[in-house]
Amino acid sequence: MPANFTNSKPLKLGEPLIKLESVDSTNNYATNLLRTENAQEGTVILAGYQTLGKGQAGNTWESEKNRNLLFSIILKPDFLKAERQFYLSMCISNGLAALIEKTAGRSMIKWPNDILLNGKKVAGILIENTIMKDMIHTTVAGIGLNVNQKSFEGLQEAVSLSVATGREYELSDLLNDALELISNELEPLYMGNPGVIKTTYLNRLYRLNEWARYTDDAGMFEGRITDVGSSGELIIARHNGEIRQYGFKEIRFL
Repeated sequence: MPANFTNSKPLKLGEPLIKLESVDSTNNYATNLLRTENAQEGTVILAGYQTLGKGQAGNTWESEKNRNLLFSIILKPDFLKAERQFYLSMCISNGLAALIEKTAGRSMIKWPNDILLNGKKVAGILIENTIMKDMIHTTVAGIGLNVNQKSFEGLQEAVSLSVATGREYELSDLLNDALELISNELEPLYMGNPGVIKTTYLNRLYRLNEWARYTDDAGMFEGRITDVGSSGELIIARHNGEIRQYGFKEIRFL
């Protein structure tokens, strides 16, 4: 068994399932639940609408009421070292990508954890961890999936399952499928066999081994994504042979 991983019990997501008509953010609700009571691992908070939906790095997540899937999952992966927390992101990204492929066709993961369908963003993930010493204590994984929304004003790079396929989806069925597929992807991590997780993630990684343009603090350059580091860093090679690692918000895709 690889270092920094320990066997744990199997994981069941969606028991209990807390349904809310409206909330500021499902991640906020889940975080408050963890603060005020001993929330059970696997608890899922589902909202029809979020007044302050949260995205990565303080961005907002815009969504029409009762047209999309907006939910957060409470996890307690206290066997996982903080330096390995990106494995959680990879697992959930893999599960969502599998869901998209099951319902709408080939999907890709844009580092670190946006899900693309037909080259446009169909889902996003926001993972918020608490850490005790050097171990993960609790995790809140917030997920926004565009399902039946037809228009995205001012967001040309967004798409929904319905726009892509011309179908309407039953949100409750889609949620059940999402939780099952995410649980399947988390199982190797929880059972101490994480090797397959990164392989699956890389197989879907947008621009892997393709030359493309990026910008960093030094300006625009052309590079090729070659790997993702153990802590989630994006590893890019340049034409001159230089290899650099980037953390989130240190590089921008062009």
